[in-house]
Amino acid sequence: MGSSQLNLRQYVGELWAFRHVLTQMVSQQLTLRYRRTLLGFLWTLVNPLLTMTISAFVFSMIMRLPLKNFVIFLYAGTIPWTLFSASITQGGGSILSNEGLIKKIYIPRIIFPLSISISLLVDTLLGMGALFVIGIILGINLSAALFFLPVSFLILYVFCLGVTLLSSVAFVHFRDLNHLSTVFLQALYYLTPIIYPPSFVSPRYLTWFELNPIFYFVSLFRGPIYESAMPSSRYILIAALISIITCWAGLELFRRREARLIFRL
Repeated sequence: MGSSQLNLRQYVGELWAFRHVLTQMVSQQLTLRYRRTLLGFLWTLVNPLLTMTISAFVFSMIMRLPLKNFVIFLYAGTIPWTLFSASITQGGGSILSNEGLIKKIYIPRIIFPLSISISLLVDTLLGMGALFVIGIILGINLSAALFFLPVSFLILYVFCLGVTLLSSVAFVHFRDLNHLSTVFLQALYYLTPIIYPPSFVSPRYLTWFELNPIFYFVSLFRGPIYESAMPSSRYILIAALISIITCWAGLELFRRREARLIFRL
């Protein structure tokens, strides 16, 4: 056991020694993402805003879902979904897209998915901050429950970091996942109460919906933002447990497979 702890300590120490590389890669990710675009970082606002506007028009105007302030409702559900889905699509390709660099010089491999994960978090926070201002104009209630949002983000990020690490290893070993992930995410989107509330689901099927981990992360944001209330303590506990387990599984899998990833590239 002592040896295992020493190995983990060395692993963390090595990552710390390369912290400047990690910082540079996060900065590069954020810069290159919007380089040579007309709006630059404003795309962190425009992208989710356009998506929300289209969805709100379709589901509130055409399908006439009986929900008060549907834009705010949708906004709250979109936040965790955006970070989660990007963690799979972008995080999954983090090792493959850096194949050339990995084969040329030694950098702890975990830096690649970690830099993606951090840059996605920054993106999400910037986009949320900008949209929040618009949300206040549209009717977000400034309640005390909003102070819980930093905790919501912490729990969500720990989960998404684990998802990024798991995806980055899986995509290297199973290249077809790059294509299958799009179909998977599309199906999961409609099986998650993002564009509709859980109350719309028949009670006999609700248990199956609760097996979807994203169900709980959506509630961590929808409670404070849309309902002006703290999320259910049960949902907070379940989301926290899912986050810890997923992150631990991701770190362990990556640490054990890291040295062999280069032979799969």
